[in-house]
Amino acid sequence: MQSRKQCCQICLLFSGIVLICIGASIIIFFEPVYEFVINYNLKFAPGKPAYDNWLRSPPVQTDYYFFNWTNAGNINASVKPEFSETGPYRFYEIKGKANVTWNENFVEYATTTTAFFDGKPSDRNLSDVITTINPVALSISYSTRFQNFWAKKLVSFGLSSKIQNISITKSVGELLYDGYDDPILGLLSKIMSAPKKGGFMFGRNGTAGLDGTYAMYYKNDEKFGTILRWNGESHMDYYKGNCNYIGGSAGEFLPLNRRRDRILLYSSDLCKTLVLNYVEDVTVKGVKGFKYSAEYGFDNGTEYPENSCFCTGECMPTGVFNVSSCRLGSPTMLSFPHFFNADPIYRDSVKGMRPNKTLHEFYMIVEPKAGIIMEVQAPMQVNMLLQPVSNIRLFQKVPKIVMPIFYVVHTAHLSDEIAEGLRFLQNLPDYGVYFLYSEVILGCIISAIGVCWIVLRHKSGGWSKKNKTTSIILPEQVPLNEKNTGIGWR
Repeated sequence: MQSRKQCCQICLLFSGIVLICIGASIIIFFEPVYEFVINYNLKFAPGKPAYDNWLRSPPVQTDYYFFNWTNAGNINASVKPEFSETGPYRFYEIKGKANVTWNENFVEYATTTTAFFDGKPSDRNLSDVITTINPVALSISYSTRFQNFWAKKLVSFGLSSKIQNISITKSVGELLYDGYDDPILGLLSKIMSAPKKGGFMFGRNGTAGLDGTYAMYYKNDEKFGTILRWNGESHMDYYKGNCNYIGGSAGEFLPLNRRRDRILLYSSDLCKTLVLNYVEDVTVKGVKGFKYSAEYGFDNGTEYPENSCFCTGECMPTGVFNVSSCRLGSPTMLSFPHFFNADPIYRDSVKGMRPNKTLHEFYMIVEPKAGIIMEVQAPMQVNMLLQPVSNIRLFQKVPKIVMPIFYVVHTAHLSDEIAEGLRFLQNLPDYGVYFLYSEVILGCIISAIGVCWIVLRHKSGGWSKKNKTTSIILPEQVPLNEKNTGIGWR
């Protein structure tokens, strides 16, 4: 019985010491372990969730809005073009990867985008009719603006023999993925390599590699998700100097441990690396994140002088980005919807523009620790520059205006399942600290109990020994029937 009590006392004391040591050790090494857990779950390798979602992304909501040109029959310098917004025409896009090739630190791939129309959110359908500028005729006129007199006359005759005015009226489906028969393209396709149909997205649905080949760094460190090369090159040749830089993320992965600074996104559709600056801390579904905005993403040097190298030829006022150099000479101009955050000159030259920051801001919300993108609103408006071209009959008397055609908004939101995981991830350090300190305190309490028990036992054992040495020895009892001659009986 005595040895069992001693064993319990020693075990109690030892358990308390072990709890204290384990708690102190975990507190010291918690951060490396925490980083290891995050890196393990975000590991980019076949069979891992991060890789599988990259190989075939979840559907992304994509809304198209067209600007219907309501006074297209009256185009001259004294009449402003008037537009009415029509939409949304909702699609869901699934991005896939093709021709994936692994290297030591990066992976090369081509992308494919498959779009599915969803007519449920509104009463809009792809048979809606839209009037807009003729992009084929306008592009041909723009490309010949510096040609000699006879070359322009030849082009003018060719255009006038095929079309009668500079606008077209087509269905939304034709203007997007279905395509439409164009007499000019029909003629050009017979004498050169040209598409037989017009359409802003014609031939792109499900076709791999149309936006080039990417090389992405996949090691999970401060460069994770960075685009190293596009089409085998680390720089473009569309602009001047640093504006040809290819870098930043493709918008799918971001490095861990984000800071309140900026994010770089490279897009071949934008023909540039887009800069998103930190705006504020926000909370999405209980998850804390950083919001980044591309407020001046289409600045040409007015707001940020370093962007002046984006000017190709004529430098336009801020807010409209000239991508003609990477669009085969087509006078395509990009902006935010309704010329949001652009110079007022663009809105003042047309009617019907109503910019709205809530609807038209390009922003991204990121969970800073894991670098996971929680929410995205990525709007982009496609415009075309209409300007007079001498000796081209259809265009020689038109005003110089940036004509809005349509805009597209890609949106993605945090799912409840991922939000739950991110909330746990963000709260894990707090949970860990509470647990570990509780463990240390519990270890101290248990150790204290063990020590007190041993001390009390020691003291109790000492008193027993003292009493044993001073105890009174009772005389031996002798049975009455036995006589003892040494004792007198009375």
